[in-house]
Order: sequence, then structure tokens, then C-alpha cells
Amino acid sequence: MPLPSLLIVGAQKSGTTWLHRALKRSHHLVAHPRRKELDFFLRPDYAERLDDYAAGFPDDPKARYVFESSPNYFRPPTGDRDIAARIATSLPGVETLAILRNPVERYLSAYIHNMMKGRLPYAAEITDFTDNHLLLSHGDYAALLDHWWRHLPRLRVYFHDDLTANRAAFLTRVMADLGLDRDVPDKALKFRANARDRKIRDLDWDRMPVLSFELRERLRDHFAPGIARLQAMTGRDLSGWLADDQEAQDTQRMAQGSTSSRG
Repeated sequence: MPLPSLLIVGAQKSGTTWLHRALKRSHHLVAHPRRKELDFFLRPDYAERLDDYAAGFPDDPKARYVFESSPNYFRPPTGDRDIAARIATSLPGVETLAILRNPVERYLSAYIHNMMKGRLPYAAEITDFTDNHLLLSHGDYAALLDHWWRHLPRLRVYFHDDLTANRAAFLTRVMADLGLDRDVPDKALKFRANARDRKIRDLDWDRMPVLSFELRERLRDHFAPGIARLQAMTGRDLSGWLADDQEAQDTQRMAQGSTSSRG
């Protein structure tokens, strides 16, 4: 039974669902589990359950890669749980991919996700600066990469900005890095993953939550040193992550005006 030779490890709320679904459309990558986010290496008994893990993947000798996606993997080590070390030991030679997103926007998306799951109370305007549910830690990419590259030095890093700018080009690059030609046509990539507007239809929300101006500024200040380190580590210009986001501010003003008009 095959073990995965490719993992999409994170980051949360950064496009991993889209990439997972796009790769499933490739004829080269037909070996994958029936569902995303197995979170196998979070289990305390993972080492004793590798055979069960392998049994969840189809045994296709023609497949170039056996893959799964679990963005919960990309987290800092805590106590005796080091996901990067577990993967490196259990899956020697595995290809690992991570997608990174502006950590302020990732914080907002993750906060809303936890609201939807009932883990955090609904708030039209988010003011809470917290590391509950690793909301801050998951965005400290430089520290995460420092650790993950020690165990998995071939971990490939991509950016959510490129995915949103050009999906086809993004997938072409990912597959080329894996030694594959993109065989998924552009028209097959015109789908949305985790569309929030669909998910909130059954929720009693007045509107989609936004970050307060004060929290957005505090988050930018908090993440700025890590972003500077990440630029040096990856050679990527990330100055846009620290710039004032006029579109986000305009959205907040409109939402606050809507709230005021309801009195």
C-alpha cells in the first residue's frame, strides 16, 4: 500500500483547498484520498497507524504522485508534537508544498472560519488580538519555515498573491516544480473553493465580519518583523503585505455605515 509522496501542508486559509481540487483534475495525480484534510500526523498514535493511513490511498502504479492536503500540519512544534519531524521521519523523500498569504488577511479569514464553526462568537467587527486557535502563530511564517526547513529542506513555498493573480500560471508553476506538464485546461480552473458567501447563507449574520481599523494596524505591526525575515528567506518582495489596504478600509467603512443606518 502506498504512502503519500506529496503533501500540501499549509498554510490555513491560503488556497490549499483550491490547489488540492486543481491537482485532482490532473491525470498525473490520480492517487489521492476521498477527502481533504486527513490530519493524520496530528494523531498521537500516528506511528502505529501508518498502515491504516496507507490503506486510505488507491494503489495506482501509473500515478506519479500519491498526495494529500492537510493545512493543519503547518504549525509550530508544541511539547512532544512536532509535525514537521513526524513527516520527515515517516515519509522520507516526500515532496511538501506550502502556500503563504498576507498574515493579516489570513487572520481575518481564519477568525471568520472559527466563527462559522462556533468556536468564536459572531462579531460584525473583529477587535480581538489573540492567539486562540493559533490565529497569530499560523501567520508567523518565518519562524515556521525556520523549523520546517530544518526537517524538510525541500519544502516549496508559494504565495497566495500569485494564485489570485493568475490561477493557470500558478498551477503551471507548481506542476513544473514537480516535474509535470500542466494537463488541466484553463476552463477547468474556474471554480471557487471555500466561497464564504455560500457558507453563511444558513447563518444568522447581518454581514460578513471585518477587522477593526485598530486591529488591522496592530496586526500589521505584529507581523512586520516576520514579514521582513520572510522576504530575506525567500527573496520575495512582500512590501505589499505591509501597505495600507485601501480596498479593505473602504469595505470596512461601508459595513460600519450599514451598521449605523440600522441604528
